[in-house]
Amino acid sequence: MERVWTFDRLAVAVRRVDFLDPALTGQPDVRERGVRVEIKPARSRARGSVYASDIVTLDQAMCRCDFLESGPGKADRMHWHSEMADGEPGDRKFEAGMPADPRGWLTSFLRSGLPDYLSRSGHDITSYIDDLAEIGDTADEIGRALDEGLSWAREPWPDVVHDERGMAVSK
Repeated sequence: MERVWTFDRLAVAVRRVDFLDPALTGQPDVRERGVRVEIKPARSRARGSVYASDIVTLDQAMCRCDFLESGPGKADRMHWHSEMADGEPGDRKFEAGMPADPRGWLTSFLRSGLPDYLSRSGHDITSYIDDLAEIGDTADEIGRALDEGLSWAREPWPDVVHDERGMAVSK
């Protein structure tokens, strides 16, 4: 399940994930389950009549926050990726605040950390200023979606089938 908040030029996607981490192949606890939050550039185009539905396109993530666990309630794999190149994440950055208070960390990041991150990463935040304010205003709602996803992830883990990439698929 994925929920997406789309603003004028940015989107926040919150997705439940369950996968086998290829970096841990052959080790115990290779499975990770939890919630992935991504900040993505968004574009919308109107085509057709005034009644036509707009086309909304999301690009690959600018950054990713992974609230992952190697077992229900362990909170041991929570991290974020400040570097994303062509959709592929850079190194994991572990911060003590993520497992201690996932929702608090995320809402704080959305309100103040995201603008700072975008600025430090060389993005022209003046083009995102309205979206950043709206994301800040929506942070509690997005935080609730994280809580719901973590509740799902912390239920007893069902047996699943994983595809060739390692992502869980419905049986």
